[in-house]
Amino acid sequence: MPKKSPSVSVNPAVLKWLRESSGIRLEEVSTHLDVSVDVVSSWERGEDSPTLNQIKKMAREYKRPSAAFFLLRPVPERDLPPDFRRLPDAEALTSKTRFAIRKAQYLQEISSELMDNLNRKTDMDVNRANLKDDPERRANFERERTGISPDEQKKWEKPSEALNHWREYIQQRNILVFQFSMNVEELRGLALTDLKPFVIVVSSSDSIKARIFSLLHEYGHILLHKPALCIPDKPTVEKYGQAIERWCNHFAAAFLLPAESVKKDFAELEARNYKHLASMYEVSYRAMLIRLLELGLMSNHEFKQEWRKLKKPRQKVGGGGGENLAEKAVRERGSAFVSLVLENTQQGHINYNDALDYLDVKTKHLQKLTGSTP
Repeated sequence: MPKKSPSVSVNPAVLKWLRESSGIRLEEVSTHLDVSVDVVSSWERGEDSPTLNQIKKMAREYKRPSAAFFLLRPVPERDLPPDFRRLPDAEALTSKTRFAIRKAQYLQEISSELMDNLNRKTDMDVNRANLKDDPERRANFERERTGISPDEQKKWEKPSEALNHWREYIQQRNILVFQFSMNVEELRGLALTDLKPFVIVVSSSDSIKARIFSLLHEYGHILLHKPALCIPDKPTVEKYGQAIERWCNHFAAAFLLPAESVKKDFAELEARNYKHLASMYEVSYRAMLIRLLELGLMSNHEFKQEWRKLKKPRQKVGGGGGENLAEKAVRERGSAFVSLVLENTQQGHINYNDALDYLDVKTKHLQKLTGSTP
């Protein structure tokens, strides 16, 4: 007869905090553990205690280490960036998205320590912008810094090539770029500026072309020092938030679609084939519509007609089919973070196990990264 898992003493306030901060409802815990909602509630009121096995199951569901359930009291966590996504009464973030944000915040903290170990600056290599700045002019300045001409951009063969180029440019500015799985109807991107180095996160569940626009939109937030949770095409109704989102959208569109180049290609376009124009620049159709409206190449009426035709964003399953853990580490965490970890390991600032944890890889994959990443 199998042994019954023992009940364990835990702080009920810790149980409630871990569930709520993970975005998990009581009903979800009840279903996952196959117990009633009343039972889960009794644990959080301190009237009863879960078993060790139940704690292990909750840890997996909450995406938390089991040790967190044995803390003496709840631990203050960093605040989320302001929510610039939608109406104030929208549902709370799901556990999947909350986990992605927590992971980004954790890696940001790790990055700060790793840079300190190497005596590297954590400040970004860009001048701060403000809402009074012309987003068109600022986009032109940033675009010139890349050294990438519109003609070169139009030679890229697929969206992933474009994403890698723009991501690399932003990482060269000492800003980390992560890609984690998030529900795209809930959140497409965010910027973290409460700690250095600054961080951008885009949803790997989104299409690559949509990620490109989100990346540059969040770069706009970084330039403004205005962190946010964003769905660029579904901004907040709050006026100040709207002003920030408009600036970031205009900046992103102007950066990706330089005015003179787009006007020239538009003049040569046959039969208003806007989707072909978007494909030329490896941007989403949404981004192209925004830009054509800004440049006066499309009327408000035509813009609204085309915008209504757009389908809801499709949720991708997974982020990189067929990739190994080394490739996944570079895709999710970025070459800048991977290089930081490897250099700290090589110089003895962190041990092998730390490196495996920070990159979420196994030993054989770490060896592959050491051989392929400068």
